[in-house]
Amino acid sequence: MKKIIVLFLLSLPLLAFAKDDISLTGLDEPQWKDFAPIAYVDVQEPKGLAKFNDVIAYWYKRKVEFDKNIEKCRALERNDEKLVCYQDLKVKQYQKNSDYNARIEAMEQERMNPVEMQNPTMNMYPVGGLFQNLGKYQPNEIH
Repeated sequence: MKKIIVLFLLSLPLLAFAKDDISLTGLDEPQWKDFAPIAYVDVQEPKGLAKFNDVIAYWYKRKVEFDKNIEKCRALERNDEKLVCYQDLKVKQYQKNSDYNARIEAMEQERMNPVEMQNPTMNMYPVGGLFQNLGKYQPNEIH
């Protein structure tokens, strides 16, 4: 439900400026460079050691998917259908960018504040629990 609301809110500005997207020569289609970071605008299929780089693979996969969707939009006959297709594509790309940025931020937050540091009794030191319970038992209480 949250994603639907976000998509709707993201589409409102696009719908408000939809008439601006129509140029004299036809429709202005979305460009990959508007959605990808500068380093990944001309991303190529990962080869060699780059195959193991998840970031390159992610942006390459998104670029391929984007290009396929652009071709689907171009294949539409009517300009109003193309306009809706392009707007839908833009909204989806903005949503993917938001999701990607949220994942990166969460990973950065986890890196800066590891789980081990949040609860000192649940750390990697096996004696942590022993030190915590050391004061619980007094020598005269042991039977």
